[in-house]
Amino acid sequence: MRKLTMTLAAILATASLAQAADLVELDTDADGVLSMEEFVAGHAEVDAEIFADIDTNEDGMIDPSEYEAATAEDGVLASN
Repeated sequence: MRKLTMTLAAILATASLAQAADLVELDTDADGVLSMEEFVAGHAEVDAEIFADIDTNEDGMIDPSEYEAATAEDGVLASN
């Protein structure tokens, strides 16, 4: 059981690291969040409606937790 737990933790950490690397790569002004322009540059299929769905706190930016949720297996961008 411990081995399974450690394996799952490693998988989740790897996914989170990959998502974090994607966010840093898209964050061209290095302010820690993604504007709509930055986000669309990396996700051409995103329009204003999808961006608004991802921006759950409605501040006009995608923060790391919103990005992680959107790119998760069941997130807004899961089928894209």
